[in-house]
Amino acid sequence: MTAQTAQVLDGSWEQPGRNPLRAGIAGLLLCGALYSTIGAIVLSIIAAIVTAHDPSWVRGTGFVDFLLGYYKKLQVPILVVTAVMEYAVFLGLTLVLVRAWHSSRPARYLAYTRPRALDLVLSGLGAITVVPLAELLDSWSYYLFPVLRQLRGGEAALLGIHSPGQLVLVVFAISITPAICEEAIFRGWLQRTIRRRASAVLSIVVTGVIFALFHMSPLSVVALAFVGFYLGFLFERFGTLFASMTAHCLYNLTIIGLVNIDIPWRWLTTSSGDIALPTQLGAILVFALVVLAIMVTTAGRAHQDP
Repeated sequence: MTAQTAQVLDGSWEQPGRNPLRAGIAGLLLCGALYSTIGAIVLSIIAAIVTAHDPSWVRGTGFVDFLLGYYKKLQVPILVVTAVMEYAVFLGLTLVLVRAWHSSRPARYLAYTRPRALDLVLSGLGAITVVPLAELLDSWSYYLFPVLRQLRGGEAALLGIHSPGQLVLVVFAISITPAICEEAIFRGWLQRTIRRRASAVLSIVVTGVIFALFHMSPLSVVALAFVGFYLGFLFERFGTLFASMTAHCLYNLTIIGLVNIDIPWRWLTTSSGDIALPTQLGAILVFALVVLAIMVTTAGRAHQDP
């Protein structure tokens, strides 16, 4: 650690005998608890108010129909509350805690460093090819639990775009906001702090698994962890949060596009809406080439501590 680096680690957890990893874990638990609890309370109140005015949407429906109706009826409140909570907790509170616990220059600690154009291009290209791979990893759950195919309608309802206003809201809440906020807490804070005490592989794996678990989707945890591993790999290799932010944004944007755009080409999707096998195989090839290109272009870059 250089003298210049040491000067920036002036927070309360950066004192002799205090492990910064404890700060990262404590902060993650605090942010996760606030995000989940406050968001659930607010949405429950909104759902109760909406139901009191129009109870018809919950009458005589099974669980699947109720869930689909919930996402459709409350699409706007869900997206707005989610976006507000992410900016307030995953970004705002993260910046406050990093400044207090680690560094008076939180932007530097979180690696908001200027990226190269090639870094962003490779990150984004890899993110698009990750979508078919994530669905391939996720497909096992459809065979074990066929009802999940029906629940995919909930995703379509939540991400559905039928007006310019919906387009702006969905893209902002689902694509832009998680890229900015989730990357700050998971890659910028957690992975970077773990990396100070552990290997690159361990920091990527641990952060990726926690990232997947935080999404509270048990049957998609394998696919989400794979996405988390890729984002962590980008952060480690490029050393800038903008690389993983770009990939996260384009990954979610691709999913939004697949949900809303009716694609007629059978080589791309199947009749059930799944991504076709030739597309998945092609994605594997392109993804492997992108990863190889990233490894080659970053081969001369040394890991930098915060």
